Amino acid sequence: MQAAFLTHDAFQCGYCTPGQLCSAVALVEELRQSAAGARLSDDEIRERMSGNLCRCGAYPNILTAVREVLQGA
Repeated sequence: MQAAFLTHDAFQCGYCTPGQLCSAVALVEELRQSAAGARLSDDEIRERMSGNLCRCGAYPNILTAVREVLQGA
């Protein structure tokens, strides 16, 4: 997940990055245990990540990073 965040520039100021990474890893782990992982829509990923706010607005890049990890899972 960290590599995907770096690759897709999924952070700017870094303030929310630890929380975003923790939530993203938990999301991937939860989905690995179910059978629905790669089938989540972007809206569903956004909903699952909605507990973390990013002041810089890096949401599109965060979504891309999470999607990359999910597709590789």
